Amino acid sequence: MNVYLEKKIKLVLLGSSFLGIIVSTSTLANTINSSQEKIDKISKDADLELATLQQQNEELINSLQNKIVEVTQKKDIKISELAQDLDKLTRKLKTCDVRVKEASIEIANRYEAEIVVIKQQLNDEFTTELNQALAVSDELRNQLDLSQHKLEQFYSRENNIIAEERRLDDIKKQLNLYKEQLKINQEKSALEVEKALLAEKEKFDELVRTNELYKHQLLKYQDALNSLQSENTNLKNSSKLRIAHGASYEAYLSQIIQNTYLENEINVSFAEFNRYGDTLAFKFYLVDSTKASKALKINHSLELSTGKFCNTEIKGGYLLVKTENEKSRDVSPIVVTSGTTKKRDTCWLDDTFVKSHHDLILGATGRGKSTLVDNIAALANIHFGGNAEIFVIDPKYPYTEWKFAGKKFKPQYKGLNAINEDFRTSFDGLKDMVNSLQNRLDAATIAAENGDELPEIKPQIWVVDESLMLREYDKELHSKAIKLLSTVGRALKIRIILLTQESNVNTNGLTVSGSFNFTRYYLGDSAKVPSVINREIKSATE
Repeated sequence: MNVYLEKKIKLVLLGSSFLGIIVSTSTLANTINSSQEKIDKISKDADLELATLQQQNEELINSLQNKIVEVTQKKDIKISELAQDLDKLTRKLKTCDVRVKEASIEIANRYEAEIVVIKQQLNDEFTTELNQALAVSDELRNQLDLSQHKLEQFYSRENNIIAEERRLDDIKKQLNLYKEQLKINQEKSALEVEKALLAEKEKFDELVRTNELYKHQLLKYQDALNSLQSENTNLKNSSKLRIAHGASYEAYLSQIIQNTYLENEINVSFAEFNRYGDTLAFKFYLVDSTKASKALKINHSLELSTGKFCNTEIKGGYLLVKTENEKSRDVSPIVVTSGTTKKRDTCWLDDTFVKSHHDLILGATGRGKSTLVDNIAALANIHFGGNAEIFVIDPKYPYTEWKFAGKKFKPQYKGLNAINEDFRTSFDGLKDMVNSLQNRLDAATIAAENGDELPEIKPQIWVVDESLMLREYDKELHSKAIKLLSTVGRALKIRIILLTQESNVNTNGLTVSGSFNFTRYYLGDSAKVPSVINREIKSATE
């Protein structure tokens, strides 16, 4: 009890000592209010505890008084019983004495010895009863002493309670003093807070002025940076670098490599070209030798721009770039005249289809992409046993006419924006492509883990028209769908037919390795671009 009150008093004193500190921020007022609430709460708790102690005191007094009365009554009853027993013994003794006297006259001579024994027995019995009575009396006396001791303890505790009450009164007086001091501190704190706010406002105004100064300097730096960028651009344009001349595929490829280095701020000058079987080796002079290590780290950029595997090394002071084709995916290019676009005239198409996994059709509008898609889809359906599902994603709907097996076909995924809740857009088609593949993978994984046979899956053919348009609107979704399907789609009986007007691998959302899973069909003028055909194809088409 005392320790608890002391802790509370210490807490109040500690809180009040902190309240005496003048704080120059707005949080001081909140702290003072919180301290006021704590003081009121402590005062209420003290009153409540005092009432509790008084109630306990009254209960203890009543309990002790009841016990004293009960013990006193028991003692009186026991003493009365012992007195009655003693009277009985006395009467018995007197009766015995009379009988002894009467009998002694008659049998004094004959029973003298027996009389002595009887007297001794009576004396012993009386002594035993008397000792028992004395023991009970001692026990009652001890109980009375114990009750007296408890009563003294009670009075002592009552005195302590009175002392605590006086102490609580002193605490209340001290709390009242603290309250008065708190009011004084609140008035002082309000003035201090106002002064602090004025000081903060002055600091803020100073920061605003400094910020305006920094903005002005930043504009100067921006102008200087623009000037430097302009000078850098002029310097690049004025650099007289030797590039390979001629209309050959190798010359065009060397120019692509040189432009890739320039895009990475590495100036090179073409030196010579060599061929080693399927490997093309380009030698460049490195204008700035300090960028040699950087030039060796952009193989990925070279592969994306050339569509070939590249290996770069520094040899004899020159930068040597070797490009290699993946032989396992090589398909001999075929030149097809316009007459072979007739339906079912697909001997060359049959052979090409079997060797490929997916299809990439390049050509401008009106060059027969839809007709070629019809032929490829028909071959795919035959190859898949005639039960393949065909899905068409057409962002230009309804301006493209689709036919499969001679019948008009309405795309499942149309346009770019949904015109109602049930309308499925081209982007929904890309998402469904990914979901279809993932669902098949999940079903196969579950079957394999359970030791079951892999489930039968129905072949699917996905036709994606204007692939570049979709990529422009949602590059992340397009790349995820195309890269995932081009890599593992064939194993899950999913074939993609991409229609585009751009031959660059990276532009179409493909990796260099992923592009080898596609057969490329170049229609019309796109077949004359040197970057996508070799020398024999170019000479045959001109």
